[in-house]
Amino acid sequence: MKKLILDQRLSAIVDLVGKADIVVDVGCDHGYVANYLVEENLAKKVYATDISEPSLRKNERFAYNRGNDQRVISLLGDGLVPLRDKDFDLVIIAGMGGDLIIKILQESFDLVKDKTLILQPMTQRDQVRKYLVANGFKITKEAIVRDKNKFYEIMKFIPGKDLGSSCDYYFAKNLLEEKDPVLKEYLEHLLEKTENYIKKASQSQSIKAIKRRENLERQAKLYKELLDDY
Repeated sequence: MKKLILDQRLSAIVDLVGKADIVVDVGCDHGYVANYLVEENLAKKVYATDISEPSLRKNERFAYNRGNDQRVISLLGDGLVPLRDKDFDLVIIAGMGGDLIIKILQESFDLVKDKTLILQPMTQRDQVRKYLVANGFKITKEAIVRDKNKFYEIMKFIPGKDLGSSCDYYFAKNLLEEKDPVLKEYLEHLLEKTENYIKKASQSQSIKAIKRRENLERQAKLYKELLDDY
């Protein structure tokens, strides 16, 4: 069987997993991560869940064809609901909007409050960080990758207290301390986008536009300060 090769985003996700006994991959789609984890002995078992039956069937076929169907268990359902009667150590939720990730965690918080979480939100990343820090988690590490001209932030949380700061809600300490080169590219990208948004918001003098511009200006100031450190 040919070795399974993951793209940069998925590779960064499994790197943050490290090793775990039983993993849950929420929204597994094709099941590349789930199958990679068992094939590389990074997990003993993976529960691969998806709300979409056609997507889940892709994972089932993929796992069967690679001989992993006894270790990659497909479960149909919304979020973590199918895990109500299952034991697991670590949860992966990747490729979804931040608001949806928060909703999934809120609806099954009793199941995840003592688990390790690997999250890769596509939007509202600061809100995901704030929610988890406010609910008894701390960020242990983050990775940032650029793949096909898109940037992805992957976060690892474990139970524990982390005082943090407003800056940490935007970017993890390890990325800032390591002077990650991809983070520098990302900051430049965010600054350019934010400055364009400021120009558009400046075209209106409505209360809503003024508040949006003030918020954007605060973000731009943060990006500039962080870039100055490079």
